[in-house]
Amino acid sequence: MQKELKYLFLFMMLFVSCQQIYQPAIDNVSGQLVVEALITNDLTRNSVHLTRTSAFNDQVQIPEVSGATVQLIQTGGPTIEATESTAGIYLFNSAPVSGNSYKLRIILSKDTYESEVVTMPPLPAMANFYTTNVVQKVYVNNGGTVPEAVVKNLREVDADLPVTTALSHYRFDVRSILEWTWDSIPGEFHTAYGWYSYTENNQFILAGPANFSQSNMLVKQPLLTVSYNVLDYLYSDTLVSNGWILIIEQYGTSAGSYNYHQQLNSQFAATGSIFDPIQTQIYGNIKCKTDSTKIAWGYFDLNSCQQVRYYFNLSSPTGTITLRQLFQYPVIPFNGIVRATKSKPGVDQPSWWQD
Repeated sequence: MQKELKYLFLFMMLFVSCQQIYQPAIDNVSGQLVVEALITNDLTRNSVHLTRTSAFNDQVQIPEVSGATVQLIQTGGPTIEATESTAGIYLFNSAPVSGNSYKLRIILSKDTYESEVVTMPPLPAMANFYTTNVVQKVYVNNGGTVPEAVVKNLREVDADLPVTTALSHYRFDVRSILEWTWDSIPGEFHTAYGWYSYTENNQFILAGPANFSQSNMLVKQPLLTVSYNVLDYLYSDTLVSNGWILIIEQYGTSAGSYNYHQQLNSQFAATGSIFDPIQTQIYGNIKCKTDSTKIAWGYFDLNSCQQVRYYFNLSSPTGTITLRQLFQYPVIPFNGIVRATKSKPGVDQPSWWQD
């Protein structure tokens, strides 16, 4: 018996001695150039942001890159040179023209980086804009350890998009502004006007040939979904929904940009399951011409852009749906509230308010 215990003890010691903390090797990729370029037909949406990568464990602020020469070079045409407005931010004073082709050049110390040549697409358009009822299974946390599956009625906002030889790929940024009011004395006057903004920022909203259901039209492209239950958005049932203002930035883009952002979406969609897409390195279209060993991260693209706005209100799946286009574009703060005061119990609604 004592001999058996001795062997058991030796086996346990051998097992314990084989355990050690795994320290994965993390490559140091600090100092590589990162290019965030947004070039459109609108000068207020034109900028190139230059930074550098930092090491995985670094706790320092992302280093901005100043002192670079940034140029937009037209094929067979002039060169537009950017001006550095703040550290690492470069702005152009002229916008690219639809149908012309351009490349981005960045000269930094002794190195020159260039993108591939991209053609500026024409202005995007929407053939139709409408809403449809959808039923989705969503998971909510009801206080337990496991999220609960709930079937919800939602209203989906959709668009039909024209497809031409010059423009067949789109990207969208969507901001949804929920207007609400509060009455201290119901039925007399509003004591407060408030609003919250929501953005569809978990993934890029893209539309391209893979989505086409007709040869000349992308039909029923979803832009966002809205719950019929306003308490999904409002913190109190004493607040009354006044509908939504939808601000939609529509970008006409290239096939290369579409594929690049699709790859990013596949990485963002990873949830840690065995069915996730395999994580791969996603390279852009900017290369270092003077030193092939140096990597520049980012993607250069030209985007024709238009903004459209709609007022949208809904009551129930069988109730009245209001959807109308807005033709004024005032600046609307992201979130806010306007309250009544003792001297002025009836508060005026914001000038941009819709109902």
